[in-house]
Amino acid sequence: MLENTKTPRDAGKSALLIIAVILVAAAMKIASAVTLPLFISVFLFLLFNPFLNRLEKMKIPRWLGVMIAMLLLLIILLFAGWFFFFTIDRLVQRLPMYIRRFTVIDAWLAELLDLETGSSFLAYINFDWQGLILSSLSSVSEKAISVVSMASLIYIFVLFLLLERQSLIPKLKIAAPQGKGMRIAVLFERVNRQISKYLLLKSLISIATGVLFYLACLATGLDFAIMWGVLAFILNFIPSIGSIIITVMTITMALLQFFPNWANIIYVAVLMISIQTVLGNILDPRIQGVQLNLSPFVILVSLSLWGFIWGVAGMFLAVPITSVLQIVCANVNSLKPVAVMIGSGKSYRKVVEEERRRARERAKRRAAREKRRNGRHEAKEPTKISD
Repeated sequence: MLENTKTPRDAGKSALLIIAVILVAAAMKIASAVTLPLFISVFLFLLFNPFLNRLEKMKIPRWLGVMIAMLLLLIILLFAGWFFFFTIDRLVQRLPMYIRRFTVIDAWLAELLDLETGSSFLAYINFDWQGLILSSLSSVSEKAISVVSMASLIYIFVLFLLLERQSLIPKLKIAAPQGKGMRIAVLFERVNRQISKYLLLKSLISIATGVLFYLACLATGLDFAIMWGVLAFILNFIPSIGSIIITVMTITMALLQFFPNWANIIYVAVLMISIQTVLGNILDPRIQGVQLNLSPFVILVSLSLWGFIWGVAGMFLAVPITSVLQIVCANVNSLKPVAVMIGSGKSYRKVVEEERRRARERAKRRAAREKRRNGRHEAKEPTKISD
């Protein structure tokens, strides 16, 4: 009877939890003008927190450490704005040359596919590439104002978070229910430590990727070397998809710039793919280690989900948010199955292998005891016959 009443109750709780998650995701998407800057500010706070702790250990006053951190953030935002407008200006200046080269490639494709004389391959498939380029540039310029306003809001959020960083843990302890304050404080410290370490290591790997892309562009003579280096640094924060995007973009740029010189195009492709292979598949997993115990499939799902909610910015935040959710679920008894399902499973595979090893040892000991027992029984049989 108890089991029959318990099962519907658990099913009701699960249904309410799913509905709550859907409603929260919908609210985040609708209120993205506020929720997105807030989440970005929180992760910037986690990134700056170890830096401020290090400054405090060096006997630097807290207010001075906050000023240094905010100055660094201001420099980063100003550089991002300069890079944005500089890149757009250079692209607009060279756009006629790239359009002519694109026309040559279009005619080559039409000839390769044996289309009618004077026809265009892109016109044949009804693709208005000139309109697409112009609309993309105009939409980028229109979004510049919204990006500036969001950056200003993020800057203000980070400032107030850093000013309250010393009182955050005590407030959590007091606000939490009795007996759970210390547990919540430890959970917060664990989230802070893991996400900060991930962001720091990911930043170092992304810097290395950006520098290598910049040097590769200089070595091959590819246009906009600084732009490709910065984009490689930025897109490296998007797992898997980011490296594919920047590699395809540089190869496409090489095709536009060097066509029909296939040697240079292949040279660029080999260099960019090699950089991503070495850093993304060899060095990145070794340096990161088991920092984030997340399933690759779950990472792809989270990229799609947060990309749908917040666009490209959501894809940058997908992995840290999923990692935070896993840590929280692992420390809540009713949500531990969720933490197990979104994990990579490496630690659980070790547990299963250890249980199998112990089961084999127990089976061997039982077989040895049976063998000894059978041996003693056979030794007693002749004695009974002689009597």
